[in-house]
Amino acid sequence: MFLKKLKLNDFRNYINFEQTFDHLKTIIIGQNAQGKSNILEAINVLATSQSERAEKDSELVFWDKDYALIFSDIQTKNSELKIALQINSTGRRKLKINDVPKKAPQADLLGNFFAVMFSCDDLYLVKGSPSARRRWLDSVLFQLDTRYHRSIQDYQKSTTQKNALLKKAQETRMPRKELNEQLGIWNEQVISLGTEIIFTRLRFIKEIAPVANEFLNNISKNTEDFGLIYKSSICEDEHNYVHLHEMDKTKIKELFHKSITESFDEELARGQSVIGPHRDDLIFLINKKEAKSFASQGQQRSIVLAVKLAELKLFEKEKDEIPVLLLDDVFAELDENRQDFLLHNLPENIQTFLTTTHISDIQKEFLNGAQVLEVKNGEIIENIGLGCKI
Repeated sequence: MFLKKLKLNDFRNYINFEQTFDHLKTIIIGQNAQGKSNILEAINVLATSQSERAEKDSELVFWDKDYALIFSDIQTKNSELKIALQINSTGRRKLKINDVPKKAPQADLLGNFFAVMFSCDDLYLVKGSPSARRRWLDSVLFQLDTRYHRSIQDYQKSTTQKNALLKKAQETRMPRKELNEQLGIWNEQVISLGTEIIFTRLRFIKEIAPVANEFLNNISKNTEDFGLIYKSSICEDEHNYVHLHEMDKTKIKELFHKSITESFDEELARGQSVIGPHRDDLIFLINKKEAKSFASQGQQRSIVLAVKLAELKLFEKEKDEIPVLLLDDVFAELDENRQDFLLHNLPENIQTFLTTTHISDIQKEFLNGAQVLEVKNGEIIENIGLGCKI
C-alpha cells in the first residue's frame, strides 16, 4: 500500500496543502506546533476514520471554516484508489471513493486504506489510562474488521439510552418493577453487542500477543517475555480474566448477563452503566508480571515497540497489504538500539512517514534516499529533496 498524493484544505492549520510522495521514506521536519503531526493525523483519519487527538470533528477544521477536506491517491496491491473526505464542523461527513458518493461515510471509509500510527504518546500506553488502551485497541480493530466499527457505534447508542433511563429513574423514583422491564430491553442490546465486542477483542489479543512476544524476545535477547490479558468488567476477579480468553460467545454472553444483573443497584445509584466493554482494560505483562508496576521505562518502551511491529505483521497477514507506517516524533524518545531494532524489523517496501524537530535525532541509514520536507505554520517552506546524506 502506497500513498501517492495527499491534499488538505482547511484541515487543522493547513489552508492549502498538496504533496506528491514517490519515495518509500518521507521525513517531515518542524518545530513544535507548526503542523507536522497534522499531516500524519490526516493520513491516519483515512485509515481509522477517527483522530487520536481530537474529541470532535470540529477540532479538525481550520478556525472559522465550515469544513475540512482530505483528498488522497492511493496505490493498493491490485488497484488505484481515490478517497475524498469532507469533515464538517457540525460533525457530519461526506465521502467519495473513486468519485462514487458513499451513504455511510464513517463505516464506508474503513477497510480501504491501512496505517499503523506510532506516536510519542504511545510510549505511555503501558502506564497510561484504560481509555488510551481502549482507543488503541479500537483503532486497530476498526481497520481489521469493519463489522467491529458498527458494533461499537450501536453499543454506544444503547448505553447512552440505558444511561438516560437510569438518570430518569433516579429523578422520578421510578418503581423498581417498571424500571426492570424497561431496563431489560436496553440490557439485552448492551449484552448482545458487548459480547461481540469483547469476543472480537479477545480474538485480536490471541493473534497479536505471540507475535509481540517474539519481537520482545529479540529486543531483550531472550531475557523478557510478553503477555497481554483482557481485563473485563464482566469478570468478578483477576482469576476470571484468564478464563475469559478461553470462552466462546455463549459463555461470554452468560457471564455478561450475570454480571449486569448483579450490578443493578450500583448502576441505579450511579445513574450509568458500569458493566461492559466501555469500562474494560488491557494488562501488559513482562515475565508474567504487570508491566505497569514492574517494568522499567526502557522495558515499557520495548513492549510498545514490540506491539507496534506486531501490528504491522498482523495487517500484512490479515489484509495481504503492507500498511503505511506513521512515526510521529518517536525517534527522539527511542535510544539508538531501539531505533536500530525498529528500522531493521520493518517489512520490505513499507512506506514510512516520520516527523521530527531535529534531523540529528534520525539515524543516517534512514535518511538515505528519503524525501525531506520542512513545515512552518502549516506550510511547506522548503522541499529539501531526496537522497539526503549526512
